[in-house]
Amino acid sequence: MAVMMVIAILLSVAAVGIQNIDRGQATTTALAVTESLFDEARSEAVGRGTRARLLIHKELNDKELEDRERYLSYMCVAVESTDQEGDARGGGWEIITRGTKLPSGVYFSPEESERVAEKVGVGKPGVMSIDLPGEGTTGSDALKECYYFEFNPEGVCVDSEDAGLAPGAAVVLISGTRPRDEEEPKIMKNNKVGFVVWRNGRTSIFRSPEQIDLAQ
Repeated sequence: MAVMMVIAILLSVAAVGIQNIDRGQATTTALAVTESLFDEARSEAVGRGTRARLLIHKELNDKELEDRERYLSYMCVAVESTDQEGDARGGGWEIITRGTKLPSGVYFSPEESERVAEKVGVGKPGVMSIDLPGEGTTGSDALKECYYFEFNPEGVCVDSEDAGLAPGAAVVLISGTRPRDEEEPKIMKNNKVGFVVWRNGRTSIFRSPEQIDLAQ
């Protein structure tokens, strides 16, 4: 019996350790995916000579399965609609990617991202409504709120409120759970990673909560 109890305890400890490893791998994967999407948005802005935005699903609606699964974890890239001469057409936006879902249990944290942005002096995300791919509704019901990070035609990540202020952005991802109808996911063991996008397009990566806290 004593041996069996010891084995049971060891298995429990091992299970917890494996879960922590899995969460760490998930945030690492999410970090790489998000950084590559930012690079894609910047490349599209420069290549097309127009504005491009990295969108993150913001619609809090747990009654709809798709919204619940996408909340703070679905990302895609949109560019400003232009005419045949390449001129902007009244601020319309066109999604050019299929969309990417972060690994299960990993979320974009607007609160942490804005806190880091304020401390390091870079721009904060804006909010817009857009028809995301895959939605079954049409018309005004198809519009979903999204956070966005914008790149101008020169490839500079600009602040959402004033293109002349605070170029750059801060992005923090957390691993955790989100109870139904609650806006902010709960961080598990302070598990968060992120990066800062600077004016020149380069990024500084935070691979641990300690590095993020130092930046703040």
